[in-house]
Amino acid sequence: MRRVLATLALLLPLAVPAASTVELSQGAEALSGDRPAWRTSALDLAWTGDRDRALAAGGSLREASRFRQDDVEGALWAQAAVAGVVLGVEGSASPTWEFLPRWSAGARAERGLGAGWIASLGGRLLRYDGELGASTVALATLGLERYFGRWRAAASGTAAGLHGAWSGSGRLALDLYYGERARVGVSVAAGRELESLGAGEVLRTDVLGAAVTGVHPFSARWALTWDLTAQRQGELYTRVGGRLGVRRSF
Repeated sequence: MRRVLATLALLLPLAVPAASTVELSQGAEALSGDRPAWRTSALDLAWTGDRDRALAAGGSLREASRFRQDDVEGALWAQAAVAGVVLGVEGSASPTWEFLPRWSAGARAERGLGAGWIASLGGRLLRYDGELGASTVALATLGLERYFGRWRAAASGTAAGLHGAWSGSGRLALDLYYGERARVGVSVAAGRELESLGAGEVLRTDVLGAAVTGVHPFSARWALTWDLTAQRQGELYTRVGGRLGVRRSF
């Protein structure tokens, strides 16, 4: 699968239109308690309109490994401005669905409020099928962000529903833009995660996480992308890891 991703990364530049990016990345996370590491390989493609920056579309192909199981997932997304509101849709599907959603679908709306403020609202459904049975997770997210100078500050809250149980989480982020296309950011998130145990039973886990992310161009068309992450999954385990990617612009 990793060879397939690498081959596609070489061939896609021949087919993508202008104002596009192609990114190939590899990530890994170490888990506490001598558990096997999580690994992810991904290929991402994004296109943005030359005249209308709100007009954009993209897709991704991802291979993930967790707890000695492997999954593959493909995803598509698109957005456009309608009457001053940016509307977006997204969807994904997995032919293996060991731990990733068998399918997901979502939509969101984003509107500028002036003075650098942007408000957003979104919803998403994720369908899981496994040994413990089928379950559908419903997510609703409300966000507010502001751009000022070279900075971006954002806050969001998410409500999740599973088998009649509900939980909430929140996220704060701060980004600094430097140069023409470079960025570095920090974020923290906290909340409660729901997991199906089968027969309608739900496991609730308190989650706390933090991340440092960045994009650093090293030429007019090439850039390095990176993430450093840490997350505590209640009393179950702690994950610490990172991701490194190479992005090509056209």
